[in-house]
Amino acid sequence: MKNINSQFAYETHQLMEGGDVRLSFSGEFSPDLITVLLLMAKSNIGDKSVMKKVYNVMIECLENLTKHSLKIEGDQFPAMFLLGKDDDYYYLATGNKIASNGVKGLENKLIKINSLDKKGLMVWYNEILTSDTSFSSKGGAGLGIIDMALKSGNKFEYSFNQIDDSNSFFTLKVKVEQE
Repeated sequence: MKNINSQFAYETHQLMEGGDVRLSFSGEFSPDLITVLLLMAKSNIGDKSVMKKVYNVMIECLENLTKHSLKIEGDQFPAMFLLGKDDDYYYLATGNKIASNGVKGLENKLIKINSLDKKGLMVWYNEILTSDTSFSSKGGAGLGIIDMALKSGNKFEYSFNQIDDSNSFFTLKVKVEQE
């Protein structure tokens, strides 16, 4: 298990190397904490048009952490969020523990998202909206992650690391270009 923590720490470090970490948090995400993080992000992002994109992607990232993270008291693998910046992009990175039996479905969705252009993403988004059988018990149909892809305009980087027989750690990196 220590290897997963080390791997994740290394990947997170690499993600932000050469960039400027603007905001980070690791632990349990609550609605009050999300409000504070969003307010802090607003003061860390300059240009208004970029801020709107980053802010909207950040809302979806944080919402996913609250809805889909496995939460176990005293967990060695708390959820995390990072907002960073380099000369070209803002980076939003999340990490959270998920049930391993959900990895394949999520990975398939991410592969599909990365394979589609903006028009294809919009078509898929609208198909889900018009389908009344797509919504899950956790309150969504994957619209948020498609919306993140549309707003960021970039491919996602992600990984799944097996923690034990039933759990994995999911990391997601979203880039938003500075204009």
